[in-house]
Amino acid sequence: MMEDTIAAYSGGTLPGAIGICRISGPQAFALADDLFFPTKGGKMSQGPFYTMRYGQVRAGDGRALDLCLACCYPGPSSYTGEDLLEIFCHGSQAVVACILERAMELGARPAQAGEFTKRAFLAGKLDLTGVEAVADLIESQSAAAAKNAASLLQGGISRPIRQMREKIFQQLTHFYAVCDYPDEDLDPFVNEEARKVLEECTAELDKLYQGFQRGRVLKEGLPVTILGRPNVGKSSLLNSLAGYERAIVTDEAGTTRDVVTESVRCGDTVLRLSDTAGLRETSSQAEKMGIDKARESARESRLVLCVFDGSSPLTEEDRQVMETAQGLERAAILNKWDKGALDFPEMEQAFPKVFRLSAKTGEGVSELCQWLAGMTQGEGETLVTSARQAALLGKAAESCRMAAQSAAMGFTADAFLADGEEAVRLLDEVLGDAVSEDIVHGIFSRFCVGK
Repeated sequence: MMEDTIAAYSGGTLPGAIGICRISGPQAFALADDLFFPTKGGKMSQGPFYTMRYGQVRAGDGRALDLCLACCYPGPSSYTGEDLLEIFCHGSQAVVACILERAMELGARPAQAGEFTKRAFLAGKLDLTGVEAVADLIESQSAAAAKNAASLLQGGISRPIRQMREKIFQQLTHFYAVCDYPDEDLDPFVNEEARKVLEECTAELDKLYQGFQRGRVLKEGLPVTILGRPNVGKSSLLNSLAGYERAIVTDEAGTTRDVVTESVRCGDTVLRLSDTAGLRETSSQAEKMGIDKARESARESRLVLCVFDGSSPLTEEDRQVMETAQGLERAAILNKWDKGALDFPEMEQAFPKVFRLSAKTGEGVSELCQWLAGMTQGEGETLVTSARQAALLGKAAESCRMAAQSAAMGFTADAFLADGEEAVRLLDEVLGDAVSEDIVHGIFSRFCVGK
């Protein structure tokens, strides 16, 4: 248990309807008795616990600061694993400031960023995957991302990792027990059984690792580049999808020279849309740099929307756009449909999906949005979203793979199990059972004060 008691504001932006002041530590309930006075019943420290109680928050002179609600959560059955007090006051900046000042007068200190969750981690309430899941939940931009983070928080990833770790560890302990106690009546260590366990763990770890790219899209948004020659309506399409004028639109070719990125929601899918410079031959050095960035953005995106003027014949510059997108996940947008519609049979052959719309009037944009909304729909599985976890899982899978291959080649158990031990160490690092202080500090630096 930590020796000091911490306090911080844990609610939303002030002023607001409700403010939440959180106090955690060994003196939390003593502070509760000196800070909050219930209208009915005894002191806060005497219970009932896990129950909202109505009363007064009082200043040092005994005068009421607010009439509000408070709740005590005794440790270890609290978020932090310590005695915890939460005061649900009116969302006034002055009231919140006075409550926290009074808490400091009574012996609490200001909490650091993420310190409440760090205490939960140190108390064993959360492993490191759970800590990262809390951060994901706070930062989630869609319902799908929130559901995935909630699943992570409930052990959707840590549970199978612990099961795999235990399977490998059992093979290690069995082998060393047989070696250290040869006279005991122990079952013999069978290399073939160990190989099967290692191969099963390799497959499971590979599956978790491979899900990271989808998890990253779920968390950060699907990177989409809008590509096309000048004046086909790329910026107008971005503005139409964003719902406001995010990019400047003019009739002058080369208006967009840098990559303009905006997060846009289509249904429950978050897109990171990048509007780019029009592809064409130019003598302008600045525009050439913008065109190079456009091509780079297309290569790095998961999807490229190639925009064409659907009211005029294709040009050589349009064909350069088609060539740039060749081999990438792509769709064709035949824009300016309100000005007249031409037939483009080669588009159906060159692109898996073709949309006809008018970014100016909005006609056909909803159909594009519906299609984009389905780009990240998964099968309900829990996905790894942390690059730290993914890197370690990839290394653990490789260690298991090497161990299984060595066992299949006839290596002795002490030789191939060395890679098994490395896999266990890496999985411990994923969970936070064996991790450096610098890594822990980096993870908690994502949090705000009060969480």
